[in-house]
Amino acid sequence: MATALLAACGGNDEEAAAPAPDEPTQLDVKVTGAASEPIRMTLRCGGTCDVAKADEAIKGADDPARACTQQYGGPAEAHITGTIEGRPVDATLTRNDGCAIHAYDTFFAAFDRKPPVGG
Repeated sequence: MATALLAACGGNDEEAAAPAPDEPTQLDVKVTGAASEPIRMTLRCGGTCDVAKADEAIKGADDPARACTQQYGGPAEAHITGTIEGRPVDATLTRNDGCAIHAYDTFFAAFDRKPPVGG
């Protein structure tokens, strides 16, 4: 099972991971709407995550040709910045419809993390 290092504050008790400046996949994530305060985390891969799955989740979230169920998954929203395999990332994942819920959940699963969704 994949393991991700996590640096967190606000809503998470895990210890902060040391910075890895040469890490090709390092993402800062700020989740709002899942707790009373924003949840912040830094996800690093180190070869132990599914980079392709994370990248696909981010890219697929903006596909205008997708057909999605019209269900609402709650107010949680993840703003993601950093790099995936050295490429810059600046994206936001929501839970506004079936496709968005899938992308949000898939992104966190790629780092073996349970998606923060709130109460």
